[in-house]
Amino acid sequence: MRKDIFLPALAVAGGVAGLILRRWQLASAYRPETGLFTPGAPATYALLGLTALLAALFLILLRKKREGLDDFLPAFGSPSVGQMGVLAAGGLLMCSAAATGMADGFRALRQWQDNPGMYQISGPGSQLLTGALCVLAGAGVLYMGQMAYRGKINDRVCILVPFPALAALVWLFATHLKHGTEPVLMKYAPTLFAVLLFTLAHYYVAGFFFGKPRPRRAAFCALMGASIGIASLADGYGQRDVFTIAATIAFSLSCLGFAHGLLGSTFGPPRPKRLMEKRMPPPEEEDTENA
Repeated sequence: MRKDIFLPALAVAGGVAGLILRRWQLASAYRPETGLFTPGAPATYALLGLTALLAALFLILLRKKREGLDDFLPAFGSPSVGQMGVLAAGGLLMCSAAATGMADGFRALRQWQDNPGMYQISGPGSQLLTGALCVLAGAGVLYMGQMAYRGKINDRVCILVPFPALAALVWLFATHLKHGTEPVLMKYAPTLFAVLLFTLAHYYVAGFFFGKPRPRRAAFCALMGASIGIASLADGYGQRDVFTIAATIAFSLSCLGFAHGLLGSTFGPPRPKRLMEKRMPPPEEEDTENA
């Protein structure tokens, strides 16, 4: 079984199933007049059961670990055009989502200027910062995909590697601020947990550049993030939140691309030797011969 194909496909299928169940939950269990969900609704149990099942399957199927995946190229390097295409699409969509995020931030900033007593500056500030960081995050995903495809690290652009995780972290903060006064967690839980998993997944991917490789954690967070992210699109569709929809798709694509590369290195056949070379080879032994 090609786990580098099966597990991302399972994440997508689980996400689509979760999206259908979430729409069913919003249609059958949510009561707009009270703002509450009906306790014990079958759709709620089905959605939670599907999430738990996917998490258990990913944990079980990710038990194997191959030695030597302690750097970016050995873990993610792949000549696959498909992986490069998915990461390129995710990176470009992140840059596109930045425009809508900035527009939302400026709109919220005008609302704060018109009525500073009702709104807080932290809301529009976090939205503007999220939009700006998405540009750098998109560039980071694009360059990481390029480096994985070519099998060569570009030290000059490695400065962009942490920005996908940083952008997702600020987006998580902005999401919390947006829904911070909402007492019903179920209203925004899929989006909140999806962004949290996006943050962790890209944090663990960046760790391969800084000597902190966590292959199983990176793969699990990437797969679950993509799955819950697809399911959370049901909420963005209902609210017509363009930034949330675009950013969720972008980060889901990025997670799927990195998961495919990492799973191929972990479970697939050995990669070409040039992709297994580390960026910082051990220093040469000192010459003990007399001058």
